[in-house]
Amino acid sequence: MASRSAAPPSASLSVWKKSLLVSSFLASAFEQPQLSEDDLRELRQQDVVSRMLAEIADFLPALGRVLIDERDSYLAQRMRETPGRRLVAVVGAGHVAGVLTALREREPVDLASLDHIPPVSAVTRWLGWGIPASIVAALVAVGVTQGMEAAAQDLAFWVLVTGIPCTLGAAAAFAHPITIAAAFFTAPVTTLSPMIGAGHVLALVQAWAQPPVVAELERFAEDFTHPLRWWRNRLLRVLLVFILTTLGTLLGLYIGGWEIVSNLFGGPNP
Repeated sequence: MASRSAAPPSASLSVWKKSLLVSSFLASAFEQPQLSEDDLRELRQQDVVSRMLAEIADFLPALGRVLIDERDSYLAQRMRETPGRRLVAVVGAGHVAGVLTALREREPVDLASLDHIPPVSAVTRWLGWGIPASIVAALVAVGVTQGMEAAAQDLAFWVLVTGIPCTLGAAAAFAHPITIAAAFFTAPVTTLSPMIGAGHVLALVQAWAQPPVVAELERFAEDFTHPLRWWRNRLLRVLLVFILTTLGTLLGLYIGGWEIVSNLFGGPNP
């Protein structure tokens, strides 16, 4: 059945839920589980799939609503609106039960509301592009008005003030040494780009350097409710890396930006 997709699930998720989802995807991308034929046969059973989806919905209700419930309703409504006496629809195993339930209930679904993507606010857009652009412009202005030496000093300060807190954040998360080393070089660059953050890059590096094992994925929901276990679960450590390096980078961003702008209006550095 050909149809256009509903609005992206990420549009309805908070920043925290997006971070959790992205961290889980990054970690699982580097996992290499060994599955036997019996494991694959069990995964194909409908009751197993339904139970897994139910666990997701219980643990992350907002995520379950967007990824499962709304998708089921959307697919069912598109099926009802498709002309013809017979219809062949191919859906994922996890959607079969929900789609059948929605078809039996016959409640109309407002597809326009599911297709709607909340617009990004002007303030968010301005902050995303305005802060990095202002810092780069201030560095250029310092170079023009006070000389290249002053601009080089401000640039070196920027590298240190963003790289050090980000590195400390990675170390506080007990990240892999490769992640900690990468943090110092990642922060100064990503802070000047509104497209990607240091936390995203370093979470990817951490997931590559220390991919979680199957047992840690199985304990994810239980360990999540005990903050001290985050440092012992590799999947949750990926999330820790994302959070702590992001906070460290933001601290350096505001301190460094304030210093550079102050130097621009306060005269040359001593």
